[in-house]
Amino acid sequence: MKLKSIKQIKNLKAKRILLRLDLNVPIKKGKIRQADTWRLEQAVSTINYLANKGAKVIILAHLGRPNGKKIRALSLRPVAEYLSKLTGRAINLWTEDLTNYQTASQELAVGQVVMLENIRFHPREKKNCKRLAKTLSKLADIYVNDAFGNVHRQDTSMLAITEFLPSYAGLRLIEEIKQLTNILQTKKGLILLLGGAKVATKIELLKKFIRKADHVLLGGMLANTFLVARGYDLGHSLLNKEELIVAKKLTSKKLVLPLDATMANSLQAKKCFIADIDQIPAKMMAVDIGPKTLLEYSKILAKAKVVVWNGPLGYFENDKVIDNSVKLAKKLSKIKAKTIVGGGETVAMISRFGLRQKFDFVSTGGGSMIAFLEGHKLPVLEKLKIK
Repeated sequence: MKLKSIKQIKNLKAKRILLRLDLNVPIKKGKIRQADTWRLEQAVSTINYLANKGAKVIILAHLGRPNGKKIRALSLRPVAEYLSKLTGRAINLWTEDLTNYQTASQELAVGQVVMLENIRFHPREKKNCKRLAKTLSKLADIYVNDAFGNVHRQDTSMLAITEFLPSYAGLRLIEEIKQLTNILQTKKGLILLLGGAKVATKIELLKKFIRKADHVLLGGMLANTFLVARGYDLGHSLLNKEELIVAKKLTSKKLVLPLDATMANSLQAKKCFIADIDQIPAKMMAVDIGPKTLLEYSKILAKAKVVVWNGPLGYFENDKVIDNSVKLAKKLSKIKAKTIVGGGETVAMISRFGLRQKFDFVSTGGGSMIAFLEGHKLPVLEKLKIK
């Protein structure tokens, strides 16, 4: 898939650019943790490219799920302040009604960058509303989408807006599509490492890669569901009972399940134990892969040419129980294969342990990465395609 790039725009000087970014990061007490800034860092190249070309940049983004209400804790002010530091540009936050800034958008200085307040404060953002899109369009001459993490959503600022302005893809979005397309074109040596808790959202991806990949290695709640479907008693381990029927039908030899598990009596436990999958006590729960699984998965990964990892293999929120997941992540960061990581929780985990920069590519999308790899036709990307 080839998208219309901002590099195809011949003259950006003094052009007003409505730049849609994915800046959805956790904010606690008005501050952004260093471990959560990776998504903001990926926005810098497109912002600076446009500003350096003399464009007037108006950033458009969302934060959290305010459901159309103005919630102070979900203001983009901390994001604007942090992006100001990253880009070396003073980025003011426009917090008033959109119609108040039509004249101000014209009066921006060449190369100036501003940011609109959380677009999800508008009730019509989630409705793909043409009326809201038309209002937004009056602030700009050109629309640029660099929000890969949101391309699977048909929101007003992602889709409807393209009906009113010439639309292009930003630098990060183009790189995301390039990397994921390369995965789909890989014919041999492809390994999918899949974990996390959102079983239902990954079943279609699992079905596709069982046909395409050499192996699919499972962990987390996803693995628990498949193990129970095969008759194992995992005690109090978390799983998705609604997906058991589907899990029973997927019996490919390419599907590799844990041999043992790290167990604990709760997700908040400070102590953990190791047991084979068929020996987990009734009052315990699997919270991570075990050492036998670590060894088996490491052997398989060592033979790979391309590895795609989405979803933690254990309860990553508790550092005391995910020793084997961390060890596998470290091994994966050192193998010869090309390594591609996606999903917010997965990236949070590798960032926490200082591994993010050791992978070949870290996607800014979770659900969008899965949707693209599943082969779904995404309307947002269709609007940006070269025809």
